[in-house]
This record gives sequence, C-alpha cells and structure tokens, in this order.
Amino acid sequence: MVLVDLSTGELIAEPDTPATVLEPDSNEEALASAVGGNAGPIAIMFPSFADGRGFSLARILRDRLGFTGEIRAVGSLIPDQSQFLLRSGFDTAEIADPDAAETWRRTLTLIRHSYQPSARNPMPLRWNASTKAAAELDRALNATDDLAERIRLIAERIDGRIAFSTSVGLEDQVILQAIAKSGVVKAGADIDVFTLDTGRLFPEVLETIELSELRYRTRIRLVSPEAREVEELVRRDGVYGFRRSIENRKSCCEIRKVRPLNRALQGAQAWITGLRRDQSDARADVPMAEWDKERGLIKINPLADWSEERLNAYIDDNAVLVNPLHAQGFVSIGCAPCTRPIEPGEDPRAGRWWWEAEGMKECGMHVAESERPAAPVAQQEKAA
Repeated sequence: MVLVDLSTGELIAEPDTPATVLEPDSNEEALASAVGGNAGPIAIMFPSFADGRGFSLARILRDRLGFTGEIRAVGSLIPDQSQFLLRSGFDTAEIADPDAAETWRRTLTLIRHSYQPSARNPMPLRWNASTKAAAELDRALNATDDLAERIRLIAERIDGRIAFSTSVGLEDQVILQAIAKSGVVKAGADIDVFTLDTGRLFPEVLETIELSELRYRTRIRLVSPEAREVEELVRRDGVYGFRRSIENRKSCCEIRKVRPLNRALQGAQAWITGLRRDQSDARADVPMAEWDKERGLIKINPLADWSEERLNAYIDDNAVLVNPLHAQGFVSIGCAPCTRPIEPGEDPRAGRWWWEAEGMKECGMHVAESERPAAPVAQQEKAA
C-alpha cells in the first residue's frame, strides 16, 4: 500500500505515525474522541467505493470539530473519487497499486469547476456563477437605502448558512440590531452570529456580548484559537512578542484571529462584516457584496456606503446597545494589548497597533491569503 497526495497526485512515503482508524458508521462522539488531543493522522475506512459515509465524516471533522491534521482515505477507493475526497477534506488516499498513481493524478484535473462550496475549493465554481451572484446581490443592496431591507435581501438571496462575524463594535452592533429588527431569523434564515475570542478581549467586550444576547435574543458563538498553536506562539515570541516586529504581530493575528475565522467560515455560503469605506484607506473601495474566491463564499458589507455621521445617527435613533469602551475614546476595538483610545482628530485606526508606522494596518482577516505576507519560517516548516 502507498499513499497518494490528493493536492498534487504525487506518491508519498507512508509516515511512521500510525493513524487513528474510523469506521464509516462512527458517531460524532467517536469522531470527537479521535480529534481530542490528536496531532496524528485520522484514517476513514471505505468498505466499498459506493459507500459515501466517509465523505460526511471528513466534513464533520473539518467543519464541525475543527480538525486540522491529516485525514486519510483507506479501503475500497477508485481514482474517480479523487477530487471529491479532496473537496471533502481528505489529504491523502491509500492505494494498493503504485502504478495507478498516474491515473489518480489525471482525475484530479478532469473536473474544472464545482457547483457549491466545500471544505476545500481547489477549483472555481461553475462558470463564475458565484461571481455573478455576488455582483447581482451587490446591485440589489445598492438599490435600497434601508438597512433592514438589505438584511432581508441577503436572507432571500443566500441559500444556506450566513455567517456574521462580530467584534461588537459600533458597526457590528448596528448590523445585529438590524438583523433582529428585520425578522429574518424568525422567518427561518440561517444566520450564524459569532465572535473571535482571542483570549485577550477587553472585559467590556464580553459584557457587551452577554447584554446583546439578552436584548436581541440571539446566541453569539465564541470561536477560539487552537490552544496548541497559541502555546507554541508564546513559547517562540514571548507573551508580548507581537510588539517586537510587524512579522511577530501578524503571526499573532494569524493564529488568534485569521485561522479561527477561516475555520468558523467553513461551509458558510456568505459572510457578513461591518466594513465601511471611510474606516481607512485600505477599505475605501469595499463593495456591498463580492465573491471571496479563497474562502468560497460571498462576502457582504451592508454598511459599506455609510458615513460615520450616519452610523452614529442610526445608533441614536434606534437605541442600539454599544460597547462602553466607545465612550472612553476607543473607536476601533481589538485585543486589549493592541488597542488604545484615540485623541480628537486622530485617524480611527490610530488606536490599533499604535507602535507601528501608519499605513495599511490590518490583521489579515479582510486581506486575501495571496496578499498576506508569508508566515515565519518556523510556521512554514510546521505547515509542511
């Protein structure tokens, strides 16, 4: 038996680390047990090539349980399944005949487009259908000035889970209030509201989350980084190592924010954010909706065209619940060690990573992966 790498079609030597084997009828408790503290590979058995339960197990491991290690397909497999294995979250497949590797390699390129997002999206969706859908939604959102109506349009046009990542900042609280006001959740829209619990949030942020859940009668899910990755980061750079270099700071943001965000967005059809064009020069051209190719979803910014004056007027007119830190001079609120209040007349982003030079100060959440700087060598070696 040999292994074929599903991302390249190349044969690879079977690692010394034994795999935890799951049968196709394994329940979620068994999957969670396999994931718990397991850094080694997980193998999923296919008793027959016609048995598709293994694909579902891989999706649960990736999307629901957040497993980031190797998932291996073993058992009765055929080359025609290669792309579907890859898209479901598998990394490798065990094959009996090394001479069949070329066939597996060819089948990985036979299908040029897919029809819906998956755990991985190695190919664009069918003939740019999602790009067109995003453009149509962008036009529809621009055609109305009413925020609740924009939320209803999003719910009507997105078929599937809509992820809303909130930092409980002013913009996000306005969107949360509009979601509650629009009634789309009661009508059956699947809107998953979550926040990134980086481990370094202000106490006021957590208090605002609790009060928002009570007022708007919705659950705000907390998404945390992988404890092992945080421990390795702190061991390498120190507790406050992110202040020593931009590379260190971006590594911290990558582990505490970007990776948990990407994990939370897996399987979602759309992602709602509170980006506005006048927040910074880097966001000056933010559209209402656009196709996020790398994440395989439509990214929606329903407040993109709002000014700060309009935002504050809406908050006053609708008695929106706001974070008390805003009254203390905090405008853009992130992790406590990286955020300070700003002085009158300062740029709204001046309170974030103030020890760095002015410019495009972003954590990477709203920057395409291809535009983000490479991870430090230590992280690249780990990823390899």
